[in-house]
Amino acid sequence: MRDSGIPQAVRDIDLPEPATFQPYWPQPSADNSSRSETVVENRPVPERLALASQGIPGFGGHLDGRLSGARRQPGPLKQRWTISDFVEAYTKGLTTPAEVAERIIALIWEQDSCAPPMRMMLAHLPHHLRQHAAASTERYKQGRPLSCLDGVPYTVIDGIDALPYPTTAGTTFMHKLRPATGDAPCIQRLSESGALLVGKSNLHEIGVGMTGLNMRHGTTRNPYDPRCYTGGSSSGSAAAVSSGLCVFALGIDGGGSVRVPSALCGVVGLRPTVGRTSTQHCPENAFSIMSFGTHTVCAADAMLVYSVIANAGMELATPRPALLRVPSQLYDDTPAAAEMVMPLKGRRVGVYRQLFEDASPDVVRACQHAVDLLKEHGCEVVPMCVPELELVRVAQILTISSELCQAYKFAAANSSLRKQFNLETRVSLAAAAQFTATDYLQAQKIRTRLMRHYRRIFFEQGIDYVATPTTGTTAPVIREEALIVGEADLRQTGELMRFTISANMAGIPAITVPVGQCSRGLPIGLQLMGKPWEEASLLYVTSVLESAVKPLLKMPAVSYDLLSSQC
Repeated sequence: MRDSGIPQAVRDIDLPEPATFQPYWPQPSADNSSRSETVVENRPVPERLALASQGIPGFGGHLDGRLSGARRQPGPLKQRWTISDFVEAYTKGLTTPAEVAERIIALIWEQDSCAPPMRMMLAHLPHHLRQHAAASTERYKQGRPLSCLDGVPYTVIDGIDALPYPTTAGTTFMHKLRPATGDAPCIQRLSESGALLVGKSNLHEIGVGMTGLNMRHGTTRNPYDPRCYTGGSSSGSAAAVSSGLCVFALGIDGGGSVRVPSALCGVVGLRPTVGRTSTQHCPENAFSIMSFGTHTVCAADAMLVYSVIANAGMELATPRPALLRVPSQLYDDTPAAAEMVMPLKGRRVGVYRQLFEDASPDVVRACQHAVDLLKEHGCEVVPMCVPELELVRVAQILTISSELCQAYKFAAANSSLRKQFNLETRVSLAAAAQFTATDYLQAQKIRTRLMRHYRRIFFEQGIDYVATPTTGTTAPVIREEALIVGEADLRQTGELMRFTISANMAGIPAITVPVGQCSRGLPIGLQLMGKPWEEASLLYVTSVLESAVKPLLKMPAVSYDLLSSQC
């Protein structure tokens, strides 16, 4: 820590700004007349989902000839199944939630029996999944599903409480010291929707790393290349969606931990505004920079899940989050709607060129092509600058380290418990314990400066989105010795989280969209950061971009087909 220069970087500067301990942003203007959005606040979960699904072109009618009965011709899938596909398959009786549950149970055993084990899941109760799948199957049989998520399988990172599962936070002992006493608000909402909880997914131990390495439970492997990391900390969640083991997943994002694994695994990762999702029932509580986020196949699925979990448990929050809105209509790329050739006209995307190009050539090339596609669809590309990013990087490290150290102080202070952490976690907590209250205060003053920069960018310069690569490199190869003794590669960590941390410190929403592959066939993601509380706008622009890049994307080497008996 002495050699890193991290605390010294902020100790030696004079910052006149007051400290900002929570990045609260004022409510947005009520005038959304220029962009069609639907308010889904204060409605039961089924109504929210019904309203949101109305904005998805062809919802529940995309399968066409891709699935005939419950049997498809054997062969690799050309694209992942979406929530819409599951709705159609269930509604038409092509398969049932009970049949899907049996496929999942078999696949979890299969993917943990292969060499190397994929290790996407940490906990899975087949009897619990079968019980809820049977209830969902009966509802469909009676023509009364609870919502469009009824029977749709999902998983949740093992850092969020979801009964009947314990919450280990990726350790071997946390669930014994902190028994889960109830569901997190987002899990309660998903239960109301009828979504099927598959189990708890793997993560980097207590979320303090960006690779997904977990020596205690096994490291999740990347579905595109099992020799590679998935990224972290929400490693199992991103890999499960990427491979098709589930349709969507929840993760935790404190420094990019939803966006980084989503980018490295080739799926969409949404991290909402700080204060948009409740962090109750979560031991990994870096309270000022953390949001629960989603890993999904596409923007439409992200919108549906977001409409359920956003603002859950925030009824008594002070200040209250902004009204929950979703796009009234996502981009329609069908031939019948082809006349809408400039769907992003009037929107502006900012690119800080010096930052944007601070990545590997493959990543820069793919992300630049994605920005060019935004421009082709009507978006104005605007040069811009976010100053003092090196200070922001240090401030984020100080903030997340200090807040996690406080959250896990009961374990870090006990020598017996401390030895049950892996070496990387122990080093991180020991270093964090050396930071002072002055260091933390300085970091929050830097946060104030950063929020002023983004206020200028979004509200004075009129920029709607800031575009960067999501990561500086594609998925790193797992070194065999790291699986035995662990690793702390600061260069690698810096490459993975270089572009994501400012959204956490500023509290603004961000999304990663798969936009291509590198020369080794590994996924590349483009990150779009948006105005506070305007997740709906990010979801719309994502729907346009993913339509444009669809021909460029490839399926992973490890891929599961839950809708076919040929899986």
